[in-house]
Amino acid sequence: MKKRTGLVGRWAVSLACFGCLGWAMGDQGRQLLELSLAPRDWWLLAAGALVSGLAVAVNGVAWAVLLRWLRCPLPTVQAVVVFARTNLLKYIPGGIWHLAGRIQLLRSHGHGWGQAAMGVLLDPLLMAVAALLLLPLGGWQRGLGLLGPLAVLCLLPGWQKPLMKRLLHRVKLPRVGGIATAKLSPGQVLPGSFPGGPLLAETAFVLVRYLGFALCASAFLPPGAPPGSLLAAFALAWTAGLVIPGAPAGLGVFELVLVLRLESVMPDEAALLATALSYRVASTIGDALAAAGVWGLRCVR
Repeated sequence: MKKRTGLVGRWAVSLACFGCLGWAMGDQGRQLLELSLAPRDWWLLAAGALVSGLAVAVNGVAWAVLLRWLRCPLPTVQAVVVFARTNLLKYIPGGIWHLAGRIQLLRSHGHGWGQAAMGVLLDPLLMAVAALLLLPLGGWQRGLGLLGPLAVLCLLPGWQKPLMKRLLHRVKLPRVGGIATAKLSPGQVLPGSFPGGPLLAETAFVLVRYLGFALCASAFLPPGAPPGSLLAAFALAWTAGLVIPGAPAGLGVFELVLVLRLESVMPDEAALLATALSYRVASTIGDALAAAGVWGLRCVR
């Protein structure tokens, strides 16, 4: 019953976001149809998809850095290949199947269940903190700029154990090897130090991800768009899509938060909607390209 309630709640959030986006698209339908792209703009969108695919590889490298910090290392190339291959599974309803593949890989290399669980749970947490650290680049934003420094507190050694224990109870990780997450003790797995290296690597990933978004935005938004505001809006929207329960891959949540954050500095709502939708397509293509790339390398070998 609890599981069904959670699932209904997740989809209710996404449906509400889709409803708001649908209303905005209906309101701006004529303006959206009037938007035209020059050949240069199409190249920008293509470049955005390619950079989004590169971001998946950078994320795989960041995961390898995290695993070394957790003392359960994998070869960097193998970590990137598995990360890219399982990344597409995040689009499957449930939102855990990409984690299952990574847990299974770590378990097959002889690492303990606790290390495997921490390896897949800390990765999105570090992504979110890294993205929030970029918020102050957009200014005070009525206090939102403080979220970045405050988010870092959860990574301090004294805060890691209670936070990860809470996450283990909230996130229903798939069982691999028949061990329940409730029996895990984060204190026995966490190194007890600040994850500076993994956080830096995840920041590099978020910046590459933002570059893919910025290329798509350049096709629709005017050249004078404030770069700090654009980066801060992307960081907040991307984090919201990552952590707010909803449809797989933050579908709907990211787009709505992005439009709401940028409409005050860029009044052309049709261009904002086009930017959000084009980036969703470009990032999905990028994920598929990354998975196809590692599949191709596997076939060549």
